[in-house]
Amino acid sequence: MSDRFEAVFARYDTDGDGRLTEEEVAAAVASLFPATEVGDLSPVVKALFADYDTDGDGSLSVAEFVPLMQNLPELGSDD
Repeated sequence: MSDRFEAVFARYDTDGDGRLTEEEVAAAVASLFPATEVGDLSPVVKALFADYDTDGDGSLSVAEFVPLMQNLPELGSDD
Protein backbone atom coordinates (compact mmCIF):
# COMPACT_ATOMS: atom_id res chain seq x y z
CA MET A 1 0.00 0.00 0.00
CA SER A 2 1.15 3.44 -0.77
CA ASP A 3 2.27 5.51 2.19
CA ARG A 4 0.77 8.52 0.46
CA PHE A 5 -2.69 6.97 0.34
CA GLU A 6 -2.40 5.78 3.93
CA ALA A 7 -1.55 9.35 4.97
CA VAL A 8 -4.63 10.65 3.14
CA PHE A 9 -6.70 7.97 4.87
CA ALA A 10 -5.37 8.95 8.30
CA ARG A 11 -6.01 12.63 7.61
CA TYR A 12 -9.71 12.03 6.94
CA ASP A 13 -10.25 9.34 9.58
CA THR A 14 -11.32 12.13 11.93
CA ASP A 15 -12.47 9.85 14.75
CA GLY A 16 -9.36 7.67 14.50
CA ASP A 17 -11.26 4.38 14.35
CA GLY A 18 -9.40 3.04 11.31
CA ARG A 19 -12.52 3.25 9.13
CA LEU A 20 -13.88 6.01 6.89
CA THR A 21 -17.58 6.79 7.05
CA GLU A 22 -19.53 8.24 4.14
CA GLU A 23 -19.19 11.67 5.77
CA GLU A 24 -15.42 11.33 6.07
CA VAL A 25 -15.13 10.18 2.45
CA ALA A 26 -17.34 13.09 1.33
CA ALA A 27 -14.99 15.50 3.14
CA ALA A 28 -11.97 13.88 1.49
CA VAL A 29 -13.53 14.09 -1.98
CA ALA A 30 -14.63 17.69 -1.35
CA SER A 31 -11.07 18.64 -0.44
CA LEU A 32 -9.77 17.05 -3.65
CA PHE A 33 -12.38 18.82 -5.75
CA PRO A 34 -12.97 22.12 -3.88
CA ALA A 35 -15.53 23.52 -6.34
CA THR A 36 -17.94 20.73 -5.38
CA GLU A 37 -20.25 21.23 -2.42
CA VAL A 38 -20.29 18.34 0.06
CA GLY A 39 -24.09 18.11 -0.23
CA ASP A 40 -23.76 17.41 -3.93
CA LEU A 41 -21.46 14.47 -3.30
CA SER A 42 -23.94 12.08 -1.72
CA PRO A 43 -24.66 10.12 -4.93
CA VAL A 44 -20.95 9.98 -5.75
CA VAL A 45 -20.02 8.78 -2.26
CA LYS A 46 -22.78 6.16 -2.30
CA ALA A 47 -21.49 4.90 -5.66
CA LEU A 48 -17.93 4.76 -4.31
CA PHE A 49 -19.11 2.75 -1.31
CA ALA A 50 -21.04 0.40 -3.58
CA ASP A 51 -17.81 -0.28 -5.49
CA TYR A 52 -15.18 -0.18 -2.75
CA ASP A 53 -16.86 -1.24 0.52
CA THR A 54 -16.06 -4.84 -0.28
CA ASP A 55 -17.04 -6.23 3.11
CA GLY A 56 -20.34 -4.30 3.12
CA ASP A 57 -19.93 -2.89 6.62
CA GLY A 58 -20.80 0.70 5.64
CA SER A 59 -17.29 2.07 6.07
CA LEU A 60 -13.98 1.88 4.25
CA SER A 61 -10.86 0.34 5.73
CA VAL A 62 -7.46 1.48 4.50
CA ALA A 63 -7.33 -1.71 2.37
CA GLU A 64 -10.59 -0.67 0.68
CA PHE A 65 -9.60 3.00 0.42
CA VAL A 66 -6.28 2.51 -1.38
CA PRO A 67 -7.83 0.97 -4.54
CA LEU A 68 -10.34 3.82 -4.62
CA MET A 69 -7.50 6.35 -4.54
CA GLN A 70 -5.53 4.42 -7.16
CA ASN A 71 -8.51 4.64 -9.49
CA LEU A 72 -8.79 8.42 -9.22
CA PRO A 73 -6.73 9.61 -12.22
CA GLU A 74 -5.69 12.83 -10.47
CA LEU A 75 -4.04 10.87 -7.64
CA GLY A 76 -3.15 7.40 -8.85
CA SER A 77 -1.22 8.14 -12.00
CA ASP A 78 2.25 8.24 -10.44
CA ASP A 79 2.02 5.13 -8.23
